[in-house]
Amino acid sequence: GFAVGAGTTLQFTARVLDGAGQTMPGEGVSWRTENPSVATVTEAGLVTAVSGGTTSVSASAGSVTGSAAVEVWVAPDVAAYVPGTSYRGRGGYVEYVPGELPLVISAPHGGSLEPSEIPDRTTGTTVTDSNTRETLAAVRQAPIDATGKAPHVVISHLRRTKLDPNREIVEAAQGNPYAELAWEEFQGFIDIATGEVARRYGSGFYIDLHGHGHPIARAELGYLLSAGQLNGTDDTLDQGNTFQLSSIRALSVASPLPFSKLLRGERSLGAYLVARGVRSVPSPAEPGPGDDPYFTGGYNTARHGSQTAGRTVSGVQIELPFPGIRDTEPNRQAFGRALAGALETYMLDHFGFFRPEG
Repeated sequence: GFAVGAGTTLQFTARVLDGAGQTMPGEGVSWRTENPSVATVTEAGLVTAVSGGTTSVSASAGSVTGSAAVEVWVAPDVAAYVPGTSYRGRGGYVEYVPGELPLVISAPHGGSLEPSEIPDRTTGTTVTDSNTRETLAAVRQAPIDATGKAPHVVISHLRRTKLDPNREIVEAAQGNPYAELAWEEFQGFIDIATGEVARRYGSGFYIDLHGHGHPIARAELGYLLSAGQLNGTDDTLDQGNTFQLSSIRALSVASPLPFSKLLRGERSLGAYLVARGVRSVPSPAEPGPGDDPYFTGGYNTARHGSQTAGRTVSGVQIELPFPGIRDTEPNRQAFGRALAGALETYMLDHFGFFRPEG
């Protein structure tokens, strides 16, 4: 059994079998718990979590006893998250390092942990984005070098064979309680980070960082718009409510620029990346992906960007090629500097702030 949080209940059942393996009706069962300070159990086998730890719950019928282990996980109570301090969930599967910039970056697919308590996922994508953790480290360090302040960073350390935190929980964790908790911790840490950014600045920016293996070595900026939409004209993008479908919906509402210009014009994030040597789509030179493969953005971008009305933190999924960006430490550092510079220019342009005061 596995319970998350004090007060969580688990219903245990006991079957009493005779020597032939047949259920014995009417056989009374008594229940006990080895450590009542961790979990209690009623005469009906209902276990209630009390505090963090492990205990054994046993059921007895006559001279026969069976037992099962119960783990209770209670997350530490954090009064205030301290910038630069690492906070980890159960098992160290998920990590949050708070920052002070109005920027949140998550890395869902670079983990390497393969705990035996989580079986391998049997459906969905299981490919690891190689060197994304190392790229994330460079991306986090670059703004520190430039401003003395860090972005908020959330990392999944589980290999994608165990958890895919860029999918909804059913596909992501496939029913395993330890994977489900890691998924909830990953999403919860991003919620805390974007909430802090919104509280402190009113709005801000979120990036879900990935690596792709597509033939063209360019950064793919996913704003939740399809290749077909991006391959269309600026006029088509600017008509109707297309901006409401994007992860920069709030930014588009606040900006005097037409949506298409914000997305891929001379003042777009793509343009500012290209100006720093990072080929990107969408951007002025490559307004759409054409017929080539392109990632539009996934669950995290939809959940934590501003596609949902009322959310003020806008976002983008950035898919990075391996050659020239993720492949070597010097290239990762160079990309980190390019992204930090592009983001500062972009945010000063459209949000009016980047470096925190003081």
